[in-house]
Amino acid sequence: MTERVHFLPVDLSIHRSRVIDLNVEYMEWVAKGVSEHFKFDLFAILETSGREYITNTLDKLLAEISSGGIYYVVKLRGAIIGMGALRQIREETGEIKRMYIQPSFQGKGYGKALLRQLLHKAMEFHYRAVYLDSARFMTAAHHLYRSSGFVERKEYPETEVPKQIRSHWLFMEKILEDPTK
Repeated sequence: MTERVHFLPVDLSIHRSRVIDLNVEYMEWVAKGVSEHFKFDLFAILETSGREYITNTLDKLLAEISSGGIYYVVKLRGAIIGMGALRQIREETGEIKRMYIQPSFQGKGYGKALLRQLLHKAMEFHYRAVYLDSARFMTAAHHLYRSSGFVERKEYPETEVPKQIRSHWLFMEKILEDPTK
């Protein structure tokens, strides 16, 4: 990593428009990949546009995060370049959501730093495991997750991935070490 990034908890009174824009950018990138690799129209499956989906789900995600999670924006030299969230899905299990670094900043270690920060927070929340999901075409992300100790698993009931495309998704988990040992 060439420069240190800062992780700021999302404050919608400050970050709302930037967080929506980042989420839309992320969703459009995912939808493009799904279309190219799997020949599905993600927005047709979701029955909405990217901006509408994000606008409708952002407050719900933040409400879920408020009890046992965190949503960060990633800041570099005063600019927000990425985001990532951790939400509780079971008593001792969290899920990483919407982890994204803008393409021009990828490959510099910022995603790895964000993942490390989210896993650190998972341990602070006393999670014993963390799950995540990603499309099978996201091979760089899979490399990052595997190098951080994630392994493949079966899909989990709390996943938000539409049923129609789950066979094209990879589900992963990391068992966290007990910090009291």
